[in-house]
Amino acid sequence: MAIAIRKDWKHYTWISDRIIETRIKVLNRNVTILGVYAPVEGKEQDTEDFYRELQQSRDKIHKMENIILERDFYGRIRNQPFPECIGTYGEQVTNYSGAALRDYCAFNKHKINNSFYKHKDIQKFTWEARGTRSIIDYIIINDRLKSNIEDTRVFRGSKIVSKHKLVESKFKFLTFAKIVITKMDKTIDKNLQHLKYICWNKN
Repeated sequence: MAIAIRKDWKHYTWISDRIIETRIKVLNRNVTILGVYAPVEGKEQDTEDFYRELQQSRDKIHKMENIILERDFYGRIRNQPFPECIGTYGEQVTNYSGAALRDYCAFNKHKINNSFYKHKDIQKFTWEARGTRSIIDYIIINDRLKSNIEDTRVFRGSKIVSKHKLVESKFKFLTFAKIVITKMDKTIDKNLQHLKYICWNKN
């Protein structure tokens, strides 16, 4: 269980063999990332213990924090929509681990990003071996990041020696740009004369 981070990102916490936490700053926002490795399907007691520990870790994070959960959940969540949690672009299979993941995300108001974006099957299935394939690796976010997420998909061309495929999410954040207001700028409404900053799209 690991998270690859830049050398200058010093903060990480090893919670257990199945959960690791790191905290980074994106522009003016703190983001906590939880990397997880859930028990394989069929180990129901281990799965319950895992989600109990994950919830305890989640409860220790400040409620105003931006949270991302990622990696291997071994849960197949089906494509039946669940408001603000599960979309319609998953697979048509569910299992015990998937039900546990769904319940955890519903309780914490988390969004399972993979299921909200339409892609080809090769850009959707995250695990493939012995002629079978499934979606068991996810990128999940909390409420505070829902307006920033743009896409989540699988990239099959990555050079990883694994049956798991690389899953990537795209986020868009706003930043602040300082502007100068002069008397010559007649396009600015009089009501905005005291404006010092404007929020603009970085792209």
